[in-house]
Amino acid sequence: MKHKGGVDAKAGDDMVADLDPSKDDEVIDSLKRWLDRKDATFLDWLEQDADQGKGETCAPEELTALQQTLKKYEAELAKMRKRLLSEEEQLQNETDQVDQSTIELSERLEKLIEDREVKAKEIERLEALLKDQKGEFSQSLEAVPKDKSSMIMKEMELKEKESKLNALSKELDSRKNSMGFKASREAEKELAGRFDAELKDKEEQWKQRESEMHSEIDRLQSELTKLSVELKLKDDQIKLGTMSSNDAGSEIDRKLAELQSQEKDTLMLKVQLENLKAELSVREEEVNRLRESINNKEDMMSRREEELQYRDKLLTTERLRFEESKKDVVGVDQVEMRKKLEELGSEIKAKEEELRNKDKWLRAKEEELRVRESGVIETEIKTKQSEQLLELQQAKAKTGNTRLDDLLYGGIPFGSNIMVHGPPFIGKEVLVNCFVADGLKKGVPSIWVITDKTAKDIREEMKYVLSGYEEYEKKGLVRYIDSYSRSMGDDTQDPYTVYIDEPTDHERLSEVVDSLSKEFKEKFKYYRMAFRSVSTLIAYSDPNAAFRFLSPLMGRRKRDQAVSLFLVEKGMHGEQEIQMLGSIMDGMIDFKVDQMKTYFSVQGISDVQSRAYIKYTSTKHSLNIGSFALDYIR
Repeated sequence: MKHKGGVDAKAGDDMVADLDPSKDDEVIDSLKRWLDRKDATFLDWLEQDADQGKGETCAPEELTALQQTLKKYEAELAKMRKRLLSEEEQLQNETDQVDQSTIELSERLEKLIEDREVKAKEIERLEALLKDQKGEFSQSLEAVPKDKSSMIMKEMELKEKESKLNALSKELDSRKNSMGFKASREAEKELAGRFDAELKDKEEQWKQRESEMHSEIDRLQSELTKLSVELKLKDDQIKLGTMSSNDAGSEIDRKLAELQSQEKDTLMLKVQLENLKAELSVREEEVNRLRESINNKEDMMSRREEELQYRDKLLTTERLRFEESKKDVVGVDQVEMRKKLEELGSEIKAKEEELRNKDKWLRAKEEELRVRESGVIETEIKTKQSEQLLELQQAKAKTGNTRLDDLLYGGIPFGSNIMVHGPPFIGKEVLVNCFVADGLKKGVPSIWVITDKTAKDIREEMKYVLSGYEEYEKKGLVRYIDSYSRSMGDDTQDPYTVYIDEPTDHERLSEVVDSLSKEFKEKFKYYRMAFRSVSTLIAYSDPNAAFRFLSPLMGRRKRDQAVSLFLVEKGMHGEQEIQMLGSIMDGMIDFKVDQMKTYFSVQGISDVQSRAYIKYTSTKHSLNIGSFALDYIR
């Protein structure tokens, strides 16, 4: 603050001038020279000015000088206050303002001194800590290979330079604010652009070095594991070599005893497995008997339902005949007509009451059958737990077709994403339905991602493959993700379905799949997924967008160890699109039609690959695969 007749304002300005860095003008001039000189980089200019800025932060000599200046001006301020007290009252208000300004400047000065002292102590502490950590880190690097340690040191140097760069950037911003530096907008834009470009270059270099370092670490880790195994073997050999003949013999006997114990345990497990298989066969026979009984009941109910429908038709015909006769007997005696009407009315009421009773009986039987079927399903899931355990041990999921499982050497490996490629209506959908049904029988949950059908359509198809499919839905083993219904204007609500408004909303579709996957992973060992179909997804967007959506989706399913089938319609895509989809898949089952006969081949699933196409036929229930020799696969 300036005052026309006071001395304190001038003293305050001198104090602020003493606090400004002595080389601010030089910094501004050097920055302007860099802006005019296009060949130098902003990082070079900062590195040239780094040493100067480092020395200006807080030197002890400056602190001493500032303290002496503070004491001198405090003495002068005391004298001026005494002199100002004797001045005229008209200057009292202005003097108070000057005093307040002087006090504020003194407080700022004291605060600045305290801040610099704190920062100086903190810097000393951090430098000492950094020095100790560098020493410890250098000692720990002595046990690391030379090439790896040099790479780590380079990475540390790069991080130190980045931290220095950030500190210099913050210091530059503070200097601009303190000096009131006002560059033109064009110069600021140019400076920011060049700074961002150079910073991006440095970041790319750092990322490249980081990836190289990670790959090198992985290689060294694998070599270390290999060497550890070799070292253990050599240690065992050396240990046996240094032992006496008796000790070596006893050690060998101990090893043989351990092997015999392990072999005995293996034999016991085999016996237990045989017992479980026998028990499972007994349970399966019981389940088959129950199913046969249920099927007989269903046939009986269907016959009774047909009988009720026939009687209903007879009643309807009788009513129509009565209405016609009512029109024809206008001239007949009214008493006789009324009597006939009453008889017909009572007969109709009796028939209606009989129909209602039979309808109640049918509903009761349906509920009874549903309860019994639910119990059968629960029993079947429990009896097939051993099959699920066998799948987990082999890390392979059965397909629901034993001949296809034989062709695949046991099934589809966990974590696989398989393309099912072929023309419409030749059985590839039945293959997917059987795959889902096989998992549900063992208590393995399934996710349906549907883009060209509704949950009701899938439910109708699954009734041909799996009896009591709706009971599995009620047990929480089936969930649907429907991106088709809402786009068609269907507002139906299904309790087991999550609806996506638009088929092109890939982000929402991915979020729902991840959410259901997480829910299943918390309750079950693994899950299965069926995607019907990728072709419809591509038709709504484009191949590149579908590829960008499917690639991370399949990666997360592989991480969950899920087994997923993706339907792709043959004839809707070019060869390049099929190759692009195949690049992110783990294998393909290819269907084709040749001279009115249907064939399929397996490609790239685990170590299996069919040498030729295998003939098959299909129904709504299953695929019937023809015979194939062992030389068909490799």
